[in-house]
Amino acid sequence: MALKYSILASGSTGNSFYLETPKKKILVDAGLSGKKIESLLSEIDRDIHDIDA
Repeated sequence: MALKYSILASGSTGNSFYLETPKKKILVDAGLSGKKIESLLSEIDRDIHDIDA
């Protein structure tokens, strides 16, 4: 099974981690705004509307 991951942000203003398997797309976020998350996801060619959890 292929597993992809990206650390989108890490710091005092917030943290965000993206995990993807062939069947699921998971976003773990603590403290970032929705706009910032969308921007960071677009940098890795992902769309917030495709997130499963």
